[in-house]
Amino acid sequence: MKETYYKPFGPTIGKYNLSDRMIGKVNSFANKIIENKHKSKVLDHSHRLVGNVQQQFRLTKDFLLTSGLEKQLNRIIESYYKNVIQVKPSSIKIDRAWIVRQFAGDFNPPHIHRGNVSGVCYLEVPNSIKYNKEIAFAGRLSFFDGRVSMPRNSPPLVKHRITFKPRVGDMYIFPAFLMHDVHPFRKDGERRCFSFNAFVKTWNS
Repeated sequence: MKETYYKPFGPTIGKYNLSDRMIGKVNSFANKIIENKHKSKVLDHSHRLVGNVQQQFRLTKDFLLTSGLEKQLNRIIESYYKNVIQVKPSSIKIDRAWIVRQFAGDFNPPHIHRGNVSGVCYLEVPNSIKYNKEIAFAGRLSFFDGRVSMPRNSPPLVKHRITFKPRVGDMYIFPAFLMHDVHPFRKDGERRCFSFNAFVKTWNS
């Protein structure tokens, strides 16, 4: 599995890639929930989140286990810890995971997550984003230094933000306290991803 690490202003962001097979499993589960209004309502997750997006719903614990997704996430988180702080976790608990469906005009304002680490993985990306037919930053994920509230307040020559273009299969792992947001896009299509929070213990914690 290819791994890339970014450290733009302190905290480390890890980039990984989920297999096409696993992306297919998650999308298949999501499509079944979308088509079932009752299940969509039962698993609705929008009340827990800050975003202005069309639909958000939980991935069930049963799906995480039977699909092998939880096992794969645990392996990626373990790799993240080994590479970032050279420590192997003693325990990893996926606190919750959820699907986010974003359409034209939807966005997620600056926010942080609960837990020790969080992650996002892209499941669908509109062609307008994929082929750069949108405005700058459309549909992109930005991380920024929470010590700098707005770019205009940033001290000269200090990098305060890093932005990633969504691509299907790409996954980013980051400290849960790291401030981030998601930019809106304007054209047709769905930007679909799943996010998760995890509590991680190490032998010295």
